[in-house]
Amino acid sequence: MNAAVDSAQAVVAQLQARLGAAVITDEAELAYFGTDVYSAGQPLLAVLRPTSADELADAVKALTAAGIAVIPRGGGMSYTGGYIAAQSPSVLVDTSGLNKVLEINVEDAYVIVEAGVTWRDLKAALDEKGVRTPYFGPMSGSHATVGGGMSQGAIFNGSARYGCSADAVLGLQVVTATGQILTTGSAAAANTSPFFRWYGPDLTGLFLGDCGLLGIKTRIVLKLIPLHSHIDYLSWQFTSPEGLFGALSVLARHGLASETAAFDPSLTAIRMRRASLASDVKSLTNVIKKGGLISGLKLAVKGRDIVDAQQFSLHITLEGDSAAEVADRVARAKKLVGNLGESVEPSIPKMMAANPFAAWNSMLGPQGERWAPVHALVPHSQAVAMFNALQALFAREADTMEQHGLFIGTLMSSVGEQAAVIEPCIYWPDSHNPFHVRTVDADHRERIGCPGEHLEARAAADRLKRQIADVMRAHGAANLQLGKFYDYRAGRDPAALAVLDAIKAQLDPQGLMNPGVLSR
Repeated sequence: MNAAVDSAQAVVAQLQARLGAAVITDEAELAYFGTDVYSAGQPLLAVLRPTSADELADAVKALTAAGIAVIPRGGGMSYTGGYIAAQSPSVLVDTSGLNKVLEINVEDAYVIVEAGVTWRDLKAALDEKGVRTPYFGPMSGSHATVGGGMSQGAIFNGSARYGCSADAVLGLQVVTATGQILTTGSAAAANTSPFFRWYGPDLTGLFLGDCGLLGIKTRIVLKLIPLHSHIDYLSWQFTSPEGLFGALSVLARHGLASETAAFDPSLTAIRMRRASLASDVKSLTNVIKKGGLISGLKLAVKGRDIVDAQQFSLHITLEGDSAAEVADRVARAKKLVGNLGESVEPSIPKMMAANPFAAWNSMLGPQGERWAPVHALVPHSQAVAMFNALQALFAREADTMEQHGLFIGTLMSSVGEQAAVIEPCIYWPDSHNPFHVRTVDADHRERIGCPGEHLEARAAADRLKRQIADVMRAHGAANLQLGKFYDYRAGRDPAALAVLDAIKAQLDPQGLMNPGVLSR
């Protein structure tokens, strides 16, 4: 055992001699990189921060040849153990050094970006050119990276109209466990630019949503569309989940909204317990910049107290290339939702559109509680049944939740025409881990406080998280961000698994690329 440890450390020392500061062994840094939003894994041997695909490929080849597992990490916003080490020795690859927007090709409508670029930085670069990616990032896009979104699967900004992160991809560059650099899409052919995905079998799709099982993404090619020139907003409240999901469904089928976000009464109550939007100068400033002074003043006056806290609410953005197009979308949306709900002031979607990547502080509750979301994508026809099944679970667990201070609020949304999203968020009193301390703004943490360590509450949250996922699977749910938490292999077509396992064996014969993901 000691000989194995010594051998692994010798390989890391050799990499340090060659790559210098790109190899990190500081204990505090290893503790930070060894945790995600929810949990911690096995201790890391080192962190590697490459600045080129060639540098990464050489290092990965040396590490796996020595029997050392390699784990890719994007912005670190995983809550499913996506980059948590499942075995030792392991070296984590921090892709933040791969942070360049390499080409913005407006004429051919694509952008080439390195994997460590955040969605916020990509959007800023594209805004200058008057273009955007159809899907343009999760709510955590200030920290979440493009590469992470490709590996884990991501939704929200643009998802209601244009689908998830994978729907925007034209091609990839991937480093495999053997140190090969693999290209997918049309750019895999000599003298061909990366303008087209469907050139023979879709190898690109193999690496989308793989959670780093098959390799480490170093470059991504994404579609571009012109920025929409006009935007408007609508909000409704509903007395029942049937009304809410009916509205989500009909809006999705007609492709009217760019973003949809819905809250159950519990999540509305949690939002109202947080600091008033009227005191958030940055939020107000961004709303004024995007929607004008009147929008900002309405938000300042009403704050969060816009929706009846006892009702469900739905908030949408509608975009178009002319005032007439947006007006038509608004009129059609109002007609389709009709009597399902009551129209309310759309201050919440205005704020969300003005601050599309403002979610990183939300990983802690209003009094510093820990947070863990569990999501499901279901066809619209199954949404109400799944929501009600989850409410039945929470009723059965009410005594345990009260005993340990757990509470739940549920976020809902839609992806494209077919999928409804249901995401219960568990909050419980507990200490903050190194990831929270590094990521959440220090002044925000000071303001909300920290409940301190509550191991029994943590265990209760862990059990409830698994129960929620099991209810979702029983109702035919699909999931993103599978990591090491959601079921993938259980009940899956054996022929499909055999193909995946054969590809894994070809690309990673020793099984050292992110061991443990997609293993349930």
